Amino acid sequence: MAPSIGSQEAKTICVMDASSRIGAALVDRLLRRGYTIHAAAFGRGDEAKAASWSESKRVRAFRSDPLDYHSIADAVRGCSGVFYSFDNDSYDEFMVEVEVRAAHNVLEACAQADTVERVVFTSSVTAVIWKENREFAEDVNERDWSEPNFCRKFKLWHALAKTLSEKTAWALAMDRSVNMVSVNSGLLIEPSSHRRTHI
Repeated sequence: MAPSIGSQEAKTICVMDASSRIGAALVDRLLRRGYTIHAAAFGRGDEAKAASWSESKRVRAFRSDPLDYHSIADAVRGCSGVFYSFDNDSYDEFMVEVEVRAAHNVLEACAQADTVERVVFTSSVTAVIWKENREFAEDVNERDWSEPNFCRKFKLWHALAKTLSEKTAWALAMDRSVNMVSVNSGLLIEPSSHRRTHI
């Protein structure tokens, strides 16, 4: 179930990156609930899915570049809520920098858009669990972060990207008074896969 962003009546929601698995599932779910969608795609993913959305009068497609602030600001403009996720097939040091810059651009665009009421930022459990001398049985909370030096030492680029990008997002959200929540999931299952699974 998608986190709520007010009543769907007359609401426009930006989903970014709509070309990712998470984003595509969110667009479908929000459409079923009656929202109007700004589907901002970073240019990866299912072209057939994007074509099916183009038939809906409630979907406006945007080609956004995570490193281009203006393309992100265009997609966010006029939206009351933003669901943001960044997903890549492989991670290295370069992708860490890309993801951090993307998070900065998205939160800055949301801060400048006077219509945005809430941002739902999709991060990962890898942003909180990787550190020296960690006892995996212990609970974690909002004060826990993966240690960047530990991630660099063991080349945990995905964890480093999620840690630094979420920290960047929180810093901007607090500085600019953006209402943001973060989702730190450990396992993602696509809705279609979940429906086919029988136990």
